Amino acid sequence: MRTFVFRCPTTGYNVQGRYEEGNGPLPAFVGQHCLACNGLHAVDPRTGKGMSELRAVAVPRKSVDPTSSDD
Repeated sequence: MRTFVFRCPTTGYNVQGRYEEGNGPLPAFVGQHCLACNGLHAVDPRTGKGMSELRAVAVPRKSVDPTSSDD
């Protein structure tokens, strides 16, 4: 059994999580029942960060002019 600490995104409290270690690689995210808010969170056991803390990086798109042609 491996334990780690994560922050509940609802209450902001630090909560102890745990999961069963197997022989395989460390999972990217594990589901954790939160004792602070009684909810379910997906948490990275390596960092203790929840999936809700990930931020998408915006990549600017190339502007396409529908009137121009590349032919």
